[in-house]
This record gives sequence, C-alpha cells and structure tokens, in this order.
Amino acid sequence: MDYFVGKLLEIPYFRTVWTVIASVGWYLIGVVIFFWFASPYIREKYTSWKLRKDEQDYAAKYHKNPDLLQERLSGLEASRQKMQEEYYKKCRVAQEEEQEQKQKTIRSSRLILDNATPGHRLGSKDNDQSFTEKKHKSIKGEYNPLMGNGSRGYRPPKRSCCGKGGGCG
Repeated sequence: MDYFVGKLLEIPYFRTVWTVIASVGWYLIGVVIFFWFASPYIREKYTSWKLRKDEQDYAAKYHKNPDLLQERLSGLEASRQKMQEEYYKKCRVAQEEEQEQKQKTIRSSRLILDNATPGHRLGSKDNDQSFTEKKHKSIKGEYNPLMGNGSRGYRPPKRSCCGKGGGCG
C-alpha cells in the first residue's frame, strides 16, 4: 500500500494511529492483563514498603528529639484520660435517668393500683369474686366455633373389660 499518492499531508491522522495500534495492540493487551493480575501483589509490596518507611521516619524523628516523644505521649495520655472522664459522666447520667424512670414507673403503678380499687382491702371476698368473674369471661371470649364443643383437648374413651356389648354381665 502506498499512502503517498501525491502529497504528504493527505495521510489522515486516524490511519497512522490505527496502524500503530494494529501492529502493537496484542502486546498492549497482554501488558494490561499482566498488570491487572499483578496489581494486588504490587499494592501489597507498596503498602509494606510505605509502612516500613513511615516507621523509619518516625523512629528517626523521635530519636533525635526525645522531648518531642515525651510531649506526644503525655498528650496522648491526657486525651485518653479526658475521653474516659466523659465516658464516666455519660454513664452516671444514664444511671440517674434509669433510676428516675424506675421511680416514675413505680409511682405510676402505685397510682393505678390505688385508683383501680378505692376502698377495697387486699384479700377481701368481693375482690376475689370479681376476679373469678373476669377470668370466666376471658375463657368464653376465647371460644372458637371451628374447634367444636370439646375445645379442651382430646379425651380417650373409657375402656371396659367386656368390649362393645355394654356392661359385663
């Protein structure tokens, strides 16, 4: 193929790029696939190298100036102590709120009990009768017509020594 027909500028830019890609394309695809599969290994090596370099820089920095290390450690301890104090304060506040909540529920339950049975003594017969009536009503409220008359469960028939004939005789 002769691209030089008459002028040098008649060659389109697209054709030159395409010929380069066509001649080197499979190599480029191979290199991209290689780096795709090698990237986790490369990333691991890079992070370990970076960590090792940071540790060396840290050691060199604080080895030259031990006062800086002591200042950093004291600041770290002060921040931990502050966080611990805040945690204790929050725990105390939560315990106080819990105690208040318990007292409120006890007060409300006492008020409900006092208002529910005004003038009645504990263990009186009137109180027991009203309780049994309530219990009886709740059992009838649970009646299910689909269960049939014997809704209390299965009872096997009584066995007799004589069989079907009735009594022994």
